[in-house]
Amino acid sequence: MAIGLTMKKIKNVVLFFNSQRRKALAYAAAIEHRLRGAGAKVSRICVNETFCDFKAADAAVAVGGDGTVLYAARHVIKRRIPVLGINAGGLGFLSGIEQREFLRSADVFLAGGFKKIKRSLLSASVVRGKKIVFGPLPALNDCVIRSPEARAFTLRASFGRHFLSEYFGDGLIISTPSGSTAYSLAASGPIVLPDLEVFLLSPICPHTLTHRPIVLSAREELRVSVLGGRYGKQAMTLSIDGQENFSLEPGDTVLVRRHPRSFEMLAPEGFSYFDILRRKLSWGER
Repeated sequence: MAIGLTMKKIKNVVLFFNSQRRKALAYAAAIEHRLRGAGAKVSRICVNETFCDFKAADAAVAVGGDGTVLYAARHVIKRRIPVLGINAGGLGFLSGIEQREFLRSADVFLAGGFKKIKRSLLSASVVRGKKIVFGPLPALNDCVIRSPEARAFTLRASFGRHFLSEYFGDGLIISTPSGSTAYSLAASGPIVLPDLEVFLLSPICPHTLTHRPIVLSAREELRVSVLGGRYGKQAMTLSIDGQENFSLEPGDTVLVRRHPRSFEMLAPEGFSYFDILRRKLSWGER
């Protein structure tokens, strides 16, 4: 996580918002009015619509919960546009600032006074036979292999040139450090600092007492082969950040690598990851 990277002045902003949240709609309207009043050009993208197209921008602002930031991330990575998340949802771990604070500091934002924080991404794809049938797609939080059916199934994981383990349970979560406070945390995974170059492999309800989450270097490739259920055909799905889904078949292999690009998050000077943990999770309180 490289911090302190300088920003140029911001003249064009793309505003992502969640139209299904009243608070997000109200916040987005106030933020757009504030940005336009300060002389910035603003284009709007509703994350609830299937079509997403916008011209080049100096920065993006995502107003909503973490899902809105995840949506924005998928659409700006190729263009290398930094994203400022403004929380209008639940916990908002991917948000850099709250709405009231942003309205007070919008001039600083437009002057390039916010810092860039680089977050690592996963790249996930599916190989069937010898062909890539899905991806590669980036993931800011995680990619999850699981079944919609209430039956356990078997996955075989390898890391680099080494066999890792076979997992019999409800699936696996492969997450980035940013995703360590998302689904992986609910599966008893550790909280990992976002600047570490690692993967987290967290089993979902493993049918054994010895399978626990493991932290792996992001320098090697992780391969997860789908062996299937014990009692006939079973539906299994790969989900990327909870937004892109693909149906898996026995014999498929999910390949996970570090994505060659990073997600650039914007935050004001003084932003602290530990402060986020304390405020959002009551971390360290007794």
